[in-house]
Amino acid sequence: MSFLLSVICSLSIGIAGLIAALRFGSINPVYRPFIYYTWLAMTNELVSTVLAKTIHSTAVNGNIYVLCEAFLLVFQFRKWGLFERYRFIYHALMILMGITWALENLVFYSISQFSSWFRIEYSFILVLLSISLLNRQILGDKGPLLKNPVALICIAIIIFYTYKVLFETFWLYGFSESRIFQSRIYMILNYINLFSNLIFALAVLWMPTKHRFTTPSSSAVPL
Repeated sequence: MSFLLSVICSLSIGIAGLIAALRFGSINPVYRPFIYYTWLAMTNELVSTVLAKTIHSTAVNGNIYVLCEAFLLVFQFRKWGLFERYRFIYHALMILMGITWALENLVFYSISQFSSWFRIEYSFILVLLSISLLNRQILGDKGPLLKNPVALICIAIIIFYTYKVLFETFWLYGFSESRIFQSRIYMILNYINLFSNLIFALAVLWMPTKHRFTTPSSSAVPL
């Protein structure tokens, strides 16, 4: 895959970010962590593009970005009421991710090099949270899923981060040593990233403006 095509796939998150920026004043505030995530992702992709062409390394900004990404998305699940009954799970997950990131980037490895353990951990956590909330949406929301922004975001997260777990596992166990294999799994990751980002954009279009967000079997989440 060419560098230009890879950049285009990565920057496709900007579609959701731009729509969110245009609708920001009217979108229900409960979705703001996700909106901030789209802006952060777009900024990081722009920075990565510049660094890849200049110093030929995106490790430092990439390692910082994945921590912010993990915290924002898990916080979004909290805003959606997923941890309403078991709030200690939210705090435990945040602490776990913070400790794992610190150990990996500041103790065992360096922040200036890529490593996979934290990426596998938080991707797996996001997939589990998305499956749990998607199941709640399916059981409690009788409307079409394609017009349910929460369900759309969960579906996109499941698709992208499930493959990301596999992708990072390949790297961790050295399966990427073959240049052909490396190129193919990276190409698939970019196409999945593009597809997921387009789903994110559709979700932003359907984000409600007036009614309070509710989750099945729970009361409205305080904004």
